[in-house]
Amino acid sequence: MSDWNKAKTQALKVLGEGGKIPDVPGVVLQASKTFQSMGGAFKTAREACEAQLLKMDNSNSAFMNAIEQFRARVEKNDLGLDPKKDAKKIEQAQKVLTDALDDSLKDLKDNDKVLDELDRHMIQLSKYKPAAVL
Repeated sequence: MSDWNKAKTQALKVLGEGGKIPDVPGVVLQASKTFQSMGGAFKTAREACEAQLLKMDNSNSAFMNAIEQFRARVEKNDLGLDPKKDAKKIEQAQKVLTDALDDSLKDLKDNDKVLDELDRHMIQLSKYKPAAVL
């Protein structure tokens, strides 16, 4: 409201004696107060969202790492058969299993890209500062 008060003072100088400037109505003052309060609530919600996004990103990375490690174990596992007698069966079964794990890894890598994009948007939201009016 300091801008309004400055404008009011300047306008009164222009008008001179007898000039009258209306006071800011209570509804405007209340709306300004509510708007400022909502700015604080928005900041709190954004910070909570940032924290949740970080947890989500970290859990996605941990999930991806766990699958990659499991995939490496599957590649080395004889799957209960004799590697000398059943090499072809083992290889085929490993391929089926690693292909399934690769599909999961692809989905998690896609999640990673989306989460990175969300993070960039979150950074933009953090730059938003409600304009002071009147």
